[in-house]
Formats: sequence, structure tokens, C-alpha cells
Amino acid sequence: MSTRTMRNIVIFAGLAGLLAVALVGCARTTTTTGSEPQAKSLASTLQSGSEAMPRTISVSGNGKASAPPDVAEIQLGVETIKTDASLAVSESTERMTAVMGVLKEMNVEDKDVQTVNYSMWVEEVYDKEGQPTGEMRYHVVNEVSIKLRDLTKTGEVLQKALEAGANKVSSISFSVADPVALQREARDQAIADARAKAEQLAAGLGAHLGSLHQASEYGGVVVPVAAPMMGKGVGGGAVPVSGGEFSITVEIQVVFDIAE
Repeated sequence: MSTRTMRNIVIFAGLAGLLAVALVGCARTTTTTGSEPQAKSLASTLQSGSEAMPRTISVSGNGKASAPPDVAEIQLGVETIKTDASLAVSESTERMTAVMGVLKEMNVEDKDVQTVNYSMWVEEVYDKEGQPTGEMRYHVVNEVSIKLRDLTKTGEVLQKALEAGANKVSSISFSVADPVALQREARDQAIADARAKAEQLAAGLGAHLGSLHQASEYGGVVVPVAAPMMGKGVGGGAVPVSGGEFSITVEIQVVFDIAE
């Protein structure tokens, strides 16, 4: 082997060694440079998350206020069934006119009587074997909603309306004309209930209740409660009805800060 060839081999080996060292250094630099920011980022995230977690107590409060109802709402009317459409309509009109006359006699104001349903439909008649007979029946329904502000008349109005020709009573309900006072009373009770719960939790856990953080309200639920019967019964000239008790419930959800 010539001297020149030997020299070239030595130079090539030296260059290869330098290249290997450079690659190792780059790898170390890349690894070191990438890991430090990741570690710092993770630590910052954990620290940030810990600081952002709120120190609060969340509770619900419930309140209920009740009062005797002072308004009754009755939905009643006339249903007629005839094989002739015009007869069904005329009979319905005649009977409903009589019912409206009774309401006038009972001093129910016009603003408290509202038509809520007037409908008509046809029914095809079938025999016992399920075969059509060719006969048609016409149904006519006329219903009104009646608001009574004197509950002592409720049973009597029902009785006289039925005697006048009404043969359909869909519903009867009781309420109060102005529920705002009851809502406020129920809300005050819910607030007091929520604060008492929060204070108990804080004291039991060795903490101190701070300022209000958040509040929301749910409620306005009507709860009927049974009451003594009103009216004298059918034999005494009035349908027996029960006014019950009108109640409103309110629920609130509140969040308090925990004081340092």
C-alpha cells in the first residue's frame, strides 16, 4: 500500500469520527432543549389549575307558602249528538244559551266567561258485526271557562249550569288572584333555608362562610291540599266541591365563597 493511500484512509476515518461526535451532540442538545420547556409547561399548568380552582360551598334552599284560594275556574259545556248536522248545532246552541243565561243570573261578569272550545265531528255508525250501516252521527261540543271570584257560589253555579243543559264538565281548579305575596314568602323561606344549610356545612368543616358567589331560582310550583267540602250537596241545591289550599313552592341554588 502506498503512502498516499494510507494517508487518505486516516483522513477518512478521522472525518467519520468527527461526524459521529457531532450527531451525538445534536441528539443531546435536541433532547435537552425539548424536555426543559415541557417540564416547565407542565409545572405551570398544574400550578395554574390549582390556583384557578374555586373554594366554594354549594347548597339548595326550599320554601313553601300557602293560602286559601279565592278564585275558582270551571270548564264546562254542552255536547250534542244527532244524526242531522243542523239539529246537532241548533240543540247545542239552545242549551248553551240557557247555560249562559244562568251565569248572568248568578252575576258572573262577562270578562270572566270565555269560550275555549267549539268543535264538530262526524262518526260513522257500525252494526254489531262491525259493518257500516250508512248512518252518520254528528257531535257538537261547546265549552266555556268560567272564573268565579266568590267561591261560595261554586257549587251552586255548577248545579244550575247542569240543570240548564250543560252535560260536560272538563275541569275545576282553584287559585289565588294575586300570587305575588305567596311567591315572595316562599322565596324568603328558601333563602333562609339555603343560608342555614351553608352555615352549618361551613361550621362543620371548620371553614368560614364568605360572600355570595352565585344564585339561581326554580319554582312556582302549585301544590293543592285538601280542605273541608264546600256547598250543600246535590240534594240541597248545590254540587259539593272542595277548594283545598293553594300553595307555591320555590327552590333556589346558591354558591357561597369560603372565606380565608
